[in-house]
Amino acid sequence: MRTAEFRQRGMAVIAAMLVVIAASVLAMALIEGQGRLVRILSTERHLAQAHWLLRGGLDWSRVILHLDARENATTRLDGLWTQTLADLPVGPADNPRAALFSGRIEDAQGKFNLRDLAADGRASPAAVASLERLLQWLGRDPALAGALAQRIADSQPGPGRAPVAMGLRSLDDLQGIEGLGLPGVEALRPYAVYLPETVPLNANTAPAEVLGAVIEGLGLAGARDLAAQRDRGLWFVNRGDLVNRLPTLQASRMRRLDVRSDWFSVAGEVSVGDTMVGLRALLQRDRQGRASVRWVSYG
Repeated sequence: MRTAEFRQRGMAVIAAMLVVIAASVLAMALIEGQGRLVRILSTERHLAQAHWLLRGGLDWSRVILHLDARENATTRLDGLWTQTLADLPVGPADNPRAALFSGRIEDAQGKFNLRDLAADGRASPAAVASLERLLQWLGRDPALAGALAQRIADSQPGPGRAPVAMGLRSLDDLQGIEGLGLPGVEALRPYAVYLPETVPLNANTAPAEVLGAVIEGLGLAGARDLAAQRDRGLWFVNRGDLVNRLPTLQASRMRRLDVRSDWFSVAGEVSVGDTMVGLRALLQRDRQGRASVRWVSYG
């Protein structure tokens, strides 16, 4: 009888311990779940804050471009828009470094516009030759110029046919071209861009490699000398100045050059806590200096 009683008491103790263990496991699971939820909510809050701060940064770039247009008839590398922001505190007043913003504006018209490689669904031999020169000077395969031209031509309607490839928005959309990929795109980014329309190259902001590629006969050495003079303050003041300083420039090539820009690329980055969000955007400035966003992407 006593043995049975001890056995029942032992089973009761074991059952109580199991209940306590189960309750502890459940409590721990609830605490862990609440912790994950708190972290998710915190990350979502940081993401929302970062997106709003990046939108503010985009508005900042539009204001800067408007001010630059009011002060300068030309677009030059000494303009207000060239100032880069790095780790600017944009957090609340009691802790401004809780959020940091970095951003820069680049002159998209100071780069080789890949849109020029094709028109009406057909490759442009002159533009392809220019890009071949640029690729060679950058240590890339010049044959990529033909592949890029074909991809761009395929995205355009041609005589009696619709586009046979998806439309393009930016340089990143060309990563799928064989031999280019993401490394090739990043190598081209300082020198090339894809804009939705054909526009002249800004001789005041283009790198020497791009100037030499676009201005046939100038060569890389001549382009570097020209860019060096320009960057010492001898800016091109108008198209007539371009003709005077480039007497061998053909009239047909003159249309491809300018001293003012209407297209700009914006890149920004915001860090809030452990969350970091980046932005890329393309802005177009009208003749009144107002800049509008043509596209924007976050990542």
